[in-house]
Amino acid sequence: MQNAMAEDRRLRWFPVSLLAFLLIVLNEGWITNSEMRTGVTEVTISTLFSGVVFILFFVTLLNLLVRRLAGPKVAFNQPELMALYTMLSLSSVVGGVGHMGFFLTFLANPFHEATEGNDWKSFWNLLPPYLGPQDPSIVKGFYEGNANAFEPRILQAWAFPLIVWSVFFIVLLWTTLCLSLLLRRRWAAEERLPFPVIAVPLEMTREGTPLFRNYLLWLGFAFPFFLHSLNSLQYLYPSLPVFHINSVKDLIWDASLQFPLTGAGSILYQMHPAGVGFGFLVSTDVSFSLWFFYLLKKAVLIGCTAVGWRDAALGWGVESNDQPPYIGYQSWGAWLALGGMALWSSRAAIRGFIDRTFEGDPHGIDRDEPMSARAVVLGFTFGFLALCAFAWSWGGSWWLPILFLSVYLLFMIAITRLRAEMPVLSTELGWVNPQTMLPTVFGTTNLSRLDLAHMATLSWFNLDYRAVGMPHEMEGMVGMENARGRLRTLLWLMAFAVVVALVAAILWDLNLYYTYGAKTGNVNGWRHWKGSEAWSNLGNWLHNPKPPNVPALLAMIFGAGFTVSLAALRTRFFDLPFHPAAYALNASFANDFFWGDMFIAWTAKSLILRYGGIKMFRTALPFFLGLILGDFVTGAAWSLFGSLTGLEMFRTFAT
Repeated sequence: MQNAMAEDRRLRWFPVSLLAFLLIVLNEGWITNSEMRTGVTEVTISTLFSGVVFILFFVTLLNLLVRRLAGPKVAFNQPELMALYTMLSLSSVVGGVGHMGFFLTFLANPFHEATEGNDWKSFWNLLPPYLGPQDPSIVKGFYEGNANAFEPRILQAWAFPLIVWSVFFIVLLWTTLCLSLLLRRRWAAEERLPFPVIAVPLEMTREGTPLFRNYLLWLGFAFPFFLHSLNSLQYLYPSLPVFHINSVKDLIWDASLQFPLTGAGSILYQMHPAGVGFGFLVSTDVSFSLWFFYLLKKAVLIGCTAVGWRDAALGWGVESNDQPPYIGYQSWGAWLALGGMALWSSRAAIRGFIDRTFEGDPHGIDRDEPMSARAVVLGFTFGFLALCAFAWSWGGSWWLPILFLSVYLLFMIAITRLRAEMPVLSTELGWVNPQTMLPTVFGTTNLSRLDLAHMATLSWFNLDYRAVGMPHEMEGMVGMENARGRLRTLLWLMAFAVVVALVAAILWDLNLYYTYGAKTGNVNGWRHWKGSEAWSNLGNWLHNPKPPNVPALLAMIFGAGFTVSLAALRTRFFDLPFHPAAYALNASFANDFFWGDMFIAWTAKSLILRYGGIKMFRTALPFFLGLILGDFVTGAAWSLFGSLTGLEMFRTFAT
């Protein structure tokens, strides 16, 4: 029986990598055309990528057919399907929002968007010489379209900067992978964190897929399937009725508010079936915290307005951070504290890796680990130093890249830990990033022009944290462990997926921009605007120097202290329903669109547990998994339709 189980859990790398190669190339094309050319649903802005769920859903259905016709030995088993899921997720990280999605415009814009008004030419001499192509004849077609990206002279001009920055990005993902390996055993095996994001992929890929035989799953699936399809068809046939879900609404219109209620700005809400499904997967104290802190934030804003501490018409966006209660500045301290606490709670595990490294044990913690302790510790160390050396080669202060990248890694640890504990539907952190925090706290007057330029150059992978790599690396390994597959093989497959995705994403994106034009109405203008964000910031830092922002520093300290205090209180009082991560999320805008989902999930789960107990909860669980699956599969299907036809469609998932 044991031999049969071992055989069933094999991971055949060749057929998996062959299928993954084809799907990754197609997936990168889908991401490019869906997110960068059309206005339909973006498939890499949710924590569980909707495009990956769509692909895995249909691969699983085809695999069931193969299993029935040819037997289980021919069909993929769960480790192989989870390996495919992880490879597709990492490929979406590479090509999606925040990485390749902004990358080409980031490289080209500082040279070709410079005008007398923005005076960007004044900092050209501060930028790395290989930042991007500077010849106007090379990028003319990039901005105007109707050109061939694969002309030898164009490819030659782009080749060197793209290769250099691709190596940097691979080292960045390698560094976060080593960090994930340092923390994985502690979080997954010792603390037994739930990792709710991978619940659906794990249930979908179980042998025989018993989840698909549950009628409640399909009942939950039918709800978003019907509404998304109806809303999407209404774009083609305007006479059809609409029932918009996943669309931003204002619970209280600004125009109807009287002083001091105007201080709240607005109270947004959306109803995401996937958000309700995720909220049902975690404890009620977590879902309670996620909606409670949102309303508490609004109450505090109203209170500060009432006593005259803030402008009554200031609103709730990034511009509101410079007045009490400095919520945006609090979020910096809160996220740093979350990352710091996650490291502190894992200190024994990290110390174990370090001890084994210097003791010379080549096998790490045990022989089931995918890499030795020495490889993990030295891999992280050399990866981090290589990233710093990349910036040091430009000159400037030696300490700035260390601090900048350390802050980035703390944010990555915090996001990964957050996703391991609670069902965040999207990590749109807004103003939480090192390039916003460091100039504000230190003051641009205390940083050299070269340091400011380097900080802008390093900010391209910090523009949006909705598709960052470390959470998917960690979740992929945890999912493979739950499927009882070999992690060592998975790591090789992950490396293969990243390289293939990088090449495919760059070629798809180059072709898109040279065909349609980055500055024409044929391409999503937000991608072009985000590509200029770092350079607009740099111009502002250089031309409008500011001293250190003392209120920002004090608010950071308060945010960190409040987060640590909440964590300490939860350790002492187990029934305290206030989670520190929920405070951090609501201080950083990430939960503004999803608190309503958490309220619905909290209400439903509380009632089910109160009147039906754990038995009814387990019975109802497939329905809520169906909400997640139906939301993402249907939304991705209409995204694919819009990408193939070039039509503007209803955005089934929006943040």
